[in-house]
Amino acid sequence: MSFNAIIVGMPRSGTSMTAAIFARAGYFIAEDQKGQLRQGDEFNPTGYWEAEPLIHANAEIFQAAGFPYDNTWLYEPITSHSATRINELERSSVHKQFVSDFDQHYPWLWKDPRLCYTLGYWWPLLDRDKTRVLLLKRDPKQIYNSFLRLKWRSMSARDRKDTLQRVKDHMKAAEFAVQKFEIPHIVVNYSDFANNANETAQRINEFFGLNLQSQDLGFDRRANNSNLRGKLSIFLDRIADHMPDKLRKFIKRLIPARLLNLIFPFKTS
Repeated sequence: MSFNAIIVGMPRSGTSMTAAIFARAGYFIAEDQKGQLRQGDEFNPTGYWEAEPLIHANAEIFQAAGFPYDNTWLYEPITSHSATRINELERSSVHKQFVSDFDQHYPWLWKDPRLCYTLGYWWPLLDRDKTRVLLLKRDPKQIYNSFLRLKWRSMSARDRKDTLQRVKDHMKAAEFAVQKFEIPHIVVNYSDFANNANETAQRINEFFGLNLQSQDLGFDRRANNSNLRGKLSIFLDRIADHMPDKLRKFIKRLIPARLLNLIFPFKTS
């Protein structure tokens, strides 16, 4: 028996890579995958696997709890009051219907970093016997490096401290939800995909009723911004940001294409 899967984790912790595993296994994600799913790019080459309707519903929950932004990592941090209130909100009829619509496509997949805070809101609406959670963790310093790569943060001590704290707060909220509601879940560390692929595939198989091999996990070391290549790409990006456009283009023409592809393997321009 397969189970519905909810991927919960901080942005840039490997949630897209993990969601892709279930997408390749045939899980339902959206009615219109081309129109409702963000396509892949240099930062997530295999796609993001986030359904726009789910993102919109989670943003509605934030607003109902008094948090005015549509995400919890790019703007002001969510207050402890709003985070607590999310679990106390009355579940709306619209969201009940939203869950019912997904249940027509069992097994389904939800992936959205906002679920770190909204999982406790959704859980009472879900079929507990058919739904399980994969809680994904990654070294906060690696997440910060990835934020740098996306230019979501600067190299300042303040931004580094803020990012590390947000990672801690997101994971604390997710862990609180799985404990409070006794949600069936497994914890997977991002590093497990690289260092313990066979064991990780087996754990996911046993928990979600799949039949994965280690190669089905889809881990690509080139996409890891915390290795030497990733750190070099961040450094070069920062230098390029401060160059005049003409100088940047001139220097780019001097660098062999093979070297550029090695440093920026998924960059298209």
